Amino acid sequence: MFDFGQLLVEAEENEELWFRAEMTHRQFASLSHKLVTADIENEIVNLDFFINRLEKAKNLKLEEVEKWLKNSWNTENVLIQNKSIIENTGQSFAMQWAFPQAYYSTFGSLLAHFKALGYTQESHTAVMKNFAVLVEQNKLPTSVCFYCTGGKNNIGYINIAKPNDVASMDFDIDNIKTIDNHICQFLKSTREIKLDEKAIDLKLKNKPGQKRKNLNSAKWQRVSEAIGHTTIMDLLYRKRIKANYQDIETFSSAQFKGLEVLTNLSLVVGRLNLINETYIAKAVGLDAYYSMLNRHLKNVKNETVEARFETIKSLVSAT
Repeated sequence: MFDFGQLLVEAEENEELWFRAEMTHRQFASLSHKLVTADIENEIVNLDFFINRLEKAKNLKLEEVEKWLKNSWNTENVLIQNKSIIENTGQSFAMQWAFPQAYYSTFGSLLAHFKALGYTQESHTAVMKNFAVLVEQNKLPTSVCFYCTGGKNNIGYINIAKPNDVASMDFDIDNIKTIDNHICQFLKSTREIKLDEKAIDLKLKNKPGQKRKNLNSAKWQRVSEAIGHTTIMDLLYRKRIKANYQDIETFSSAQFKGLEVLTNLSLVVGRLNLINETYIAKAVGLDAYYSMLNRHLKNVKNETVEARFETIKSLVSAT
């Protein structure tokens, strides 16, 4: 006997799978478009902090900077190599690890950046929170200084506007409103998850499975201050968690546009690493930076970072 109930369940599951897969595709297409089309290079060389106030750490340890740079470079290299897996197999299962690789590459270059300038944060939470502070203080290029902040039902967007006349799934690469809308939705949903998790940590909210405790605006503000702002680094961290634990089926499904997502994800990582590496080269000096890079290239074929050095060299030399 034909089971229409089971057929309906499967149809709903496929629809949900398509939605998650397509939303991820549109999120990273939007982020990639925003960063790649932005003139980040020009923003860096015209940024007052970069020109006049960026200084190397007083207790600079180049071996620490190099350790985290190599970690970042190697991980980015592996991320990009996923392309051959997808092309040779016709499947996107490699994307389960691509998102963690994307996060860890940017985390590594950011931590190397921090080591070069003397910031002391090292844990994932502390590094992301301090990145948000730098964003708020406009110490980074304008194009990555977008974020959302505030408590539940009071989330606000800074340096990016959430349009009111665009549907949630609308996507047109030539329509900046749809691009910004996807980024804002990504920021908002990520922040809401962080707010809920922190509310539980602060014992302001019942644990999952228990009756929900509604918080007033003052308590949500307390939670908001505890987590800091939500930035692009939080978006990458969230996908790292979801790829490892929650969305495995999505990233290995036939409905997932793995090659397109990988391309956009790699571009986002490349733009963020360009910023971090340029700040490092400015702080420690081009000669010291090139020595670290050269030692890496003697052991590893890495055309991506080799090509990026030419841009970094021109940016540092221009200031």
